[in-house]
Amino acid sequence: KEIAIVKIGGNESAGQDPSPFVNVDTTTIPGLERAKSLKLGTSNLADAIVTPFIFEANELWSDATSTSKHRGRLFAVFRHPVDRAVSMFTYLQYADWEPTYDPKLAEMSIQDYARSPRVENNWMTRYLTNHMEGELQEEDLQAAMDIIRKKFLVGLLSKKEETMERFEKFFKWKYFINPTNQEKCRSTLLMGGSNSNQNKMKIKPQPGSEEYDLLAWQNLFDIRLYEYIEQLFKEQAAFVESIKDGYRSEGSSCCKCEEIPCQPAGIKDWRRKEKEAGVKAAL
Repeated sequence: KEIAIVKIGGNESAGQDPSPFVNVDTTTIPGLERAKSLKLGTSNLADAIVTPFIFEANELWSDATSTSKHRGRLFAVFRHPVDRAVSMFTYLQYADWEPTYDPKLAEMSIQDYARSPRVENNWMTRYLTNHMEGELQEEDLQAAMDIIRKKFLVGLLSKKEETMERFEKFFKWKYFINPTNQEKCRSTLLMGGSNSNQNKMKIKPQPGSEEYDLLAWQNLFDIRLYEYIEQLFKEQAAFVESIKDGYRSEGSSCCKCEEIPCQPAGIKDWRRKEKEAGVKAAL
């Protein structure tokens, strides 16, 4: 099947428009392999690619030349490792759809979890260096910092609004579906998130408490990495300092009604084909 944009979701009666997605699944290895075979990386169809497999995803641009405009830039939102560990523990207590679900976790306290083999151990440092097992060394932390500095535009969960504003400016993201609805959706997501469960939230352990110290001990490298990311977040503000806040809305309009000059080339081509086929574009 050819690579293409498909429209998913939406609720016309509620004024919600369908969202455009490329018909590939980049959250699995087989999906990434298929995306590569369909030349997703050079297709001009996707503004952003979401995947947990950053090393494998690099292959999406393996056929691009050194002078090609088709180059990827990693971006991610980071949170404090102790907060991340508490969130993961909470999630695993009730996520019975996950392959790693263990009903015994529901009976554990945070202290029990922090002492168990199930607790995260410097997960981010391990993930970035592809060193998932064995003892970490100082050079692993330095390698993770180097990867973050060279490859990532970093965001902080503790600064969601500033992070999103920066991403929008850096990647030149603008509204081109339905600006009014998109702004409402943006505000809702920034205030509450898309998959958070407020009813199951745990009280965050405070520094100096037994729970905090146990989880911090398991994440000593990740805490240092996070502190480095916090500093990098301040430094990277220079990337977009010449662009005014609210860039996402500048020149935006509803492309149900008119042609949008700033929309991605792939989106524009898809919309043109729909018009030729006599189908009203949802974008």
